[in-house]
Amino acid sequence: MSILKDFRDELGDDPEPLHRRLMRTGVRTVELAEAVQDYLREQQEVTDDGVLAPNVLRITLGTKDHERLSRYGITLPRALGTVVVETAAEAGWLLVGPVKVRIDHDELIKAGTYRLVGRVEPVEGWGTSVEQTPDAPDLVTIVPASPGTSTTDAGAATDPTLIVRTGVDATASLVLDGRRVTAGRGSGCDLVVRDTTVSREHAAFVLRGDVWWVLDLGSTNGTRVNGLRAAEHPVVPGDRIELGDVVVELVEA
Repeated sequence: MSILKDFRDELGDDPEPLHRRLMRTGVRTVELAEAVQDYLREQQEVTDDGVLAPNVLRITLGTKDHERLSRYGITLPRALGTVVVETAAEAGWLLVGPVKVRIDHDELIKAGTYRLVGRVEPVEGWGTSVEQTPDAPDLVTIVPASPGTSTTDAGAATDPTLIVRTGVDATASLVLDGRRVTAGRGSGCDLVVRDTTVSREHAAFVLRGDVWWVLDLGSTNGTRVNGLRAAEHPVVPGDRIELGDVVVELVEA
């Protein structure tokens, strides 16, 4: 129970009265925390080394629930990652790699429901001492703390790459090396995307702290991240950014 209380405290959530819970149709944050705990119990794996618990989880919400819960930003996946670590520690289960929690959306999932999948993803040399380090807005990584190694260095981001996936410029790419870059139809852009639905200077990619953001520059047809329209939005490897009708993907370096 204390694990869920700590989860609520981190999000600033108070337990809802019963009558309000009965009227609510959307997914609640504490419901996701409880689901994570149940999933770990169901998916634990007994091995010669001990009982392993999944350390990589993906939660997929319907579009409305995703939009509503996005107000928590990185706090929600980070708090869910903490639930994984604390639940495993309390039960004596082993985590053989960093805990990663990603929250996605799918328009085919109905409001009030979600899909939760996970896996055991081992990392060689992983220790038992862990410390939270946010890696991206909707992805949390629990990195090991070891003598002489800073957790900042352990979780440092590498330079990702933008790759054009559709249109006449498909396969064109640009490494994001820390500077502000622009994407658009104009020849002066760092990433030129020749499509009539793309504005001359459509969007910019900027680094804020350790997180890349895409900023729409007043384009005619807008910018979307994973299907959701965004004036500005954090992006992580695997995200698909739509500039007009052209899809650009952010990938690991």
